[in-house]
Amino acid sequence: MNNQKLIEKYFNNELSKEEFKQLEEFLESDEQLKDEFFNELEIKRHISQEKHSSLKNRLKELDTKSKKKFHWLPYAAAVVLLIGIASFIYNSQSNHQKLFTENFEIYPNVISPITRGELTQETTEAEAFKLYKQGNYAESTKAFSKAYKETPKDYLLFYKSVSLLAQNKTRESIRTLESYDWEKNHSDFSSEANWYLGLAHLKQNQSKQAQFYFEKVANSESHLSNQAKKILKNIN
Repeated sequence: MNNQKLIEKYFNNELSKEEFKQLEEFLESDEQLKDEFFNELEIKRHISQEKHSSLKNRLKELDTKSKKKFHWLPYAAAVVLLIGIASFIYNSQSNHQKLFTENFEIYPNVISPITRGELTQETTEAEAFKLYKQGNYAESTKAFSKAYKETPKDYLLFYKSVSLLAQNKTRESIRTLESYDWEKNHSDFSSEANWYLGLAHLKQNQSKQAQFYFEKVANSESHLSNQAKKILKNIN
């Protein structure tokens, strides 16, 4: 049986005694495989203490044998610590994702509302908002980009970033929002930009950055101020 299949069976708690011994030999003889194995241990949040006890005991036994070149004990001890760290990180990330989901909404079109049957001037900006209203965020992103090149209005960047975030293109949304100095330019969308930056960083599990932007919103006179304060309590 190949080493990858053995590792898969280990994490599924399906190894026989013979297969366990075989896995042990593979790990001792292959440095890269050993690193990959312990990296996988690091991210397995559902691995229980009992599941690892036999392996850890065996690792301790191996460490006591002076003829062994490889010392397992530091790794065995690290497993317990890494599982605890991984569990903490996962819980934090889950909380961040929950906060994002609960608070993310598509920002309404307050620039050029389009009502059913209403004829609008055929401009790139009008087309962008039309696509935005239809929920066609992939195309509205392109249209807002084109419109901004034609006429660099800050709100076009803002709606482009929201369109990106709606597509789960979080990093691009952050780059778009952070490419413009909303406060220095006294933008009417300053608080809203900070709000979506906070949400985007929250989605990326970047607590410090998210907190930075939510504090800006919380200390503003924005209608989003109270909501930002609630999020800050949950982050902290």
